Amino acid sequence: MLESNNSKDKPIRSFGRTKSRKLSDHKKSLFSDLLPKYQLDQTTLNSFTKNFKEIHLEIGFGFGDFLFETAKNNPTIGFIGCEPHINGVVNLLAKLELEPLTNIKIINSDSRPFLTNIPDNIFQKVYILFPDPWPKSKHYKRRLINVKFLELLHQKMSKESELIIASDHDSYKEWILAEILKSNLFNWTAKSKSDWQICPSNWIETKYQKKAATQGRVSVYLNFVKA
Repeated sequence: MLESNNSKDKPIRSFGRTKSRKLSDHKKSLFSDLLPKYQLDQTTLNSFTKNFKEIHLEIGFGFGDFLFETAKNNPTIGFIGCEPHINGVVNLLAKLELEPLTNIKIINSDSRPFLTNIPDNIFQKVYILFPDPWPKSKHYKRRLINVKFLELLHQKMSKESELIIASDHDSYKEWILAEILKSNLFNWTAKSKSDWQICPSNWIETKYQKKAATQGRVSVYLNFVKA
């Protein structure tokens, strides 16, 4: 896999559980038998990037709703999804079992070691949709989006590439914009409130996003371009 085995190199954890509900026998078989077909390693990374006009990355794809539908609708673009949560990976694999796609690859781990060990200037678009907000102030250090992470991400994104971040958590919305501003690495493209307050017309709603809406949480959609 494209990550260091040295525990000293591992960044502070920015996600919660890696497994929740017990997997059925069928889901276990998906994880053991189908995941290798979609899993990314150094060899498949090189060949995968050559087969598509663009490479897009989703960091923390949850249950894979957005990644799967977006990849299905854009067959000429290659999509790499990072997700440490096993149940989410299996949910995506269940979709791929019924409808195989050749333009998806999966990283079942933290995105940061993966990003550290790949060449620069690979991605034309990066999605970070509803990252864990770590709402308690003592846990802010666990938030994925910070200047150090943005510096790493900036290196891996091509010229004028897009960074798309969505969040429904008020504190994290402010945090994201503050960290982007401090980094001086990305330009916010919004010209009016509608550019970030209204869900884009071609957006694929995730289960989490729908749940947030039913609970009265308002989502924002922040688009940035690499400076």
